[in-house]
Amino acid sequence: MVIDTADPQVATSADELAEALLMPVWNTLSERADQLRRALPPRPESVDGRYRWWRLLDAEQQRQAALLDRLDALCGHLAGRPALGYAPHELLPDDALHEAVGFNPQLSALIARCLAQRAGRAS
Repeated sequence: MVIDTADPQVATSADELAEALLMPVWNTLSERADQLRRALPPRPESVDGRYRWWRLLDAEQQRQAALLDRLDALCGHLAGRPALGYAPHELLPDDALHEAVGFNPQLSALIARCLAQRAGRAS
């Protein structure tokens, strides 16, 4: 069954729903990462520069920077660049779903449905 990603409501299995949610979740995580990127001071590319940058951040900014790294890794994974800690064949990790909850009520409801289906399949 081919799922129209514009309407993930019609997905019947956890795998079909995950496939339909891939782009909406990626969009949500990408938007969150962009917001954090704009809120933080520019991040240098060099290792030395990044260390100095990190040391200048306050505790809240360090938390936001760590979240930004996590969101960037998850976005990369969803785009086909496997992130450390996730199986390369895992299309949509639960962590990505959890990070996308709470920013769009309809998407959050679909994510809850997908997670419930996955939990039911695992038991």
